[in-house]
This record gives sequence, structure tokens and C-alpha cells, in this order.
Amino acid sequence: MYDMKIVMDSDCLIKLTKAGLKEDLCGAFSISITGRVHEEVVERGRDKGRDDAFLVEENIAKGRIRIERADRPEGRPGEAEAVALFLEGGFDAIGSDDRRFLGKLRISGIPYVTPAVCVALLAKERKWKLSPALSKLESLSPWISDEEYRTVKLFLERGGIK
Repeated sequence: MYDMKIVMDSDCLIKLTKAGLKEDLCGAFSISITGRVHEEVVERGRDKGRDDAFLVEENIAKGRIRIERADRPEGRPGEAEAVALFLEGGFDAIGSDDRRFLGKLRISGIPYVTPAVCVALLAKERKWKLSPALSKLESLSPWISDEEYRTVKLFLERGGIK
């Protein structure tokens, strides 16, 4: 397992799950979520019959995704909890794909990864050849911006992955 520890928000977790990449991610990184993310992704998702809710719940039950307690500070609850958990220490980055939230993280100097960057990191960690890495990125493409897709594709093609 890669030693990167990520606090993941709902948006990032859902996109990686829908793209079929959550298992790869859980096998390569240490993933934690807050109670709010669990509530949003698993509890509400399960109530709505969303398949991704059951897949995430299964990973939690197997200990592949951990639910961590965090203070519930002011602000958007899920984001504020993710930042509070990160600031408690022991994490390398916050995983998100919310542009507004990413802007706040950037201004605050908090490291972050997006779903496509997770693919690039996974490709590098798993030492995937170019074709499988591009295939994984392609499976994520319906849920990410064209800009992010093109940037990571360029990284993979131009030296990130041989």
C-alpha cells in the first residue's frame, strides 16, 4: 500500500466509485471520510437506492475506508469537517472535485488531489502501462471537467507513465 493518507469528500468518493476506481484507490491509499460524508454518501445514498452507497458501505465494513470523527465547525458541514480532520494531522491531502472548495484549499495552503490526479497517482504507484492508465482515466471522464481530463491525459502521455 502507498503511504499517502487522504481525507476524501463526498464528491470525490462518488465520482471514483461511479468510475469503478474506488477499489484500486482503497488498495493503494489510506482513505478516510468524515461522519458527514458517510451520512451523505452511504446513508442518504442507500435510502435512494444508489449502487455506489452500497459499494462504499462494503469498503467501510471491510476497513478499507475509515470513518473518522471531526469537529463540526461552521461553514459547509462536509467541507469544514474534512478541513478540521486534515488539520488534526496525519493526512497528506484532501480529495475533492468541488472547484469552490479546491480554491479555498489552495488559498489555505492545504494539499489536495482531484479524482483525475488520483488516477495519475494510482498509475504511478501501480506502475500501469500507458494503455491501462488511459483506460482508467477514460472511465472517469464523464464525471470530471474536460480541462482536468486533458491535463492528466497529457501528464500520462508525456512522461508520467511509460
